[in-house]
Amino acid sequence: MTNNKYALITGASGGIGKEMAIILFDHGYNLVLVSRRISALQKVKNELLEINKDQTIEIFEADLSKKEAAQSLYQYTKILDISIDVLINNAGSGMYGEIEGIDTEELYDMLMLNNYSLTCLCKLYSQDMIDKKSGYILNVASLGAYQPVPYISAYAASKTYVLNFSEAIAMELKDYNVSVTCFSPGHTDTNFFKQASIPDSHQFYEKSTREDPKNVAEDAIKSMFSKKLSVIHGFKNKFLGTLNKFCPRYITAMISKSLVTRNN
Repeated sequence: MTNNKYALITGASGGIGKEMAIILFDHGYNLVLVSRRISALQKVKNELLEINKDQTIEIFEADLSKKEAAQSLYQYTKILDISIDVLINNAGSGMYGEIEGIDTEELYDMLMLNNYSLTCLCKLYSQDMIDKKSGYILNVASLGAYQPVPYISAYAASKTYVLNFSEAIAMELKDYNVSVTCFSPGHTDTNFFKQASIPDSHQFYEKSTREDPKNVAEDAIKSMFSKKLSVIHGFKNKFLGTLNKFCPRYITAMISKSLVTRNN
């Protein structure tokens, strides 16, 4: 099954983003795949086109921690006369450590990627979706969006921004038949932990505690097409994400601290 619709996915070279690309390709969507790793994107493209050469896959190398990257990506799709029907902001990065020890340049890049570029892409592509009176936006946040998390404080706060921003623009775009979903996974089996410089001895590396990115991606895509507003993946994560409703925030911060600092 093929159609003439396009889905744009950032962070599509591996992990959850790659699995989302596979799912949407199977649904007949043409794809615009975005990542800093062009060779990995090319590999994903080749794998998918072996399945169906009748669909179109464009790949775009972009470092979305840079101010001009979102606009450049938007212009690229305009030049190709591609109308985006599904926008998935999956790209993100993290930082681990006490606040006084974090690198401020890395902090800047993380916030530009997690927040600024995501916001710009929502702004740019929602304009086109409003004109068509149709579209889906999926913003990937994190379980950390729902509570303060010591030692990944800036990362968790950046995901709280994604959650609140997504819920706000969902109300703005609803009357134009543009659906916005914020999807929050927990610990997933991706390269995120190494990228965030989390120590190898940490419990986060324990395979038994990490979700399969394919299962996470399937839940995310299903939630998006069901037009759900905010979704936390997994029963245990849902429980942790709702702790703020039942106990003071300093208690949830203490619980988060104990989870984040626990080593194997």
